[in-house]
Amino acid sequence: MNRPSIDKRIFIVGVPRSGTTLLQSLLATHSEVASFTESHFFARHFGFLPGFAEPVLTRDPAPRVSEFLAENDAVPGDAAQWFTHEGRWRLRVKPLLPFQSRPVARRLLRVLDELAQRRDLTTWVEKTPRHLRYIPFLERLAGSEQSPQFVHLVREGMQVVASLHEASQNWQRPYDVDTCVARWNRDVALSLSRLAAPHDHFVLYEELTTRPEPTLRRLLAGLDLPWEDTMLEQYGQAAAALKTNDETWKAGVGRRIRPAATSDRALAHEQQERVRESLRADLYRQIADAVARRSDTLDSSS
Repeated sequence: MNRPSIDKRIFIVGVPRSGTTLLQSLLATHSEVASFTESHFFARHFGFLPGFAEPVLTRDPAPRVSEFLAENDAVPGDAAQWFTHEGRWRLRVKPLLPFQSRPVARRLLRVLDELAQRRDLTTWVEKTPRHLRYIPFLERLAGSEQSPQFVHLVREGMQVVASLHEASQNWQRPYDVDTCVARWNRDVALSLSRLAAPHDHFVLYEELTTRPEPTLRRLLAGLDLPWEDTMLEQYGQAAAALKTNDETWKAGVGRRIRPAATSDRALAHEQQERVRESLRADLYRQIADAVARRSDTLDSSS
């Protein structure tokens, strides 16, 4: 049976606890879009090693591919079967892993393609926040094909640090406050460096949660997707399908859209003061200013 070819690959990236799951849930309600649980394909299996110009395969992704398919109630397609059959022996030979980096990465992209194609859809949205660091690699993988689209979800630093610190207490490796600050500073700086990239789009959490419809409309226009009125009504159902049972910190995503304030609950006053001193708030302001200018341009031309 012939399946439709993939037209758009969209990655949602950013600092964890910035609203990426909310945005993914909203896009996942679109009739032309397929979405899935977080794949972690590149973040967990490709590393940045000295002497290599781009990320290299450092861990066998086959177990994660099988787990990911189970999370999404999907049977393996041709790309996924490679990880369990003919490609399995190669992935077990660790010295060979770096030399398989690009071929394996392309197969991982095709795993996502197949899941969308089985739903007869030509656009998919993948959300793993840390894939932010792999954007240049993902662009190079596309080669002469249509470049992926990257949607950066950016949120004010204090709230992200508080929420990330609180949520991580249920993770295998909890983050202390300083680690959360460093993560926000580093990742928002990476997003800022992509402001001029032609396939990158920027959404502010504060705008998404206070003015969801106009914010979504602008994003969809940039992604060349039509607006659908049901998106703001059905995102809660989509959110339930996009999280695993272990992701307890995502429990509130399907509730009514409104800004969440975590800092007063999760951080003591002295912690908040230390965070303010360490956060590079100028990074957020630069992105917010650029988003405002783009919004003004779009509004004046419409």
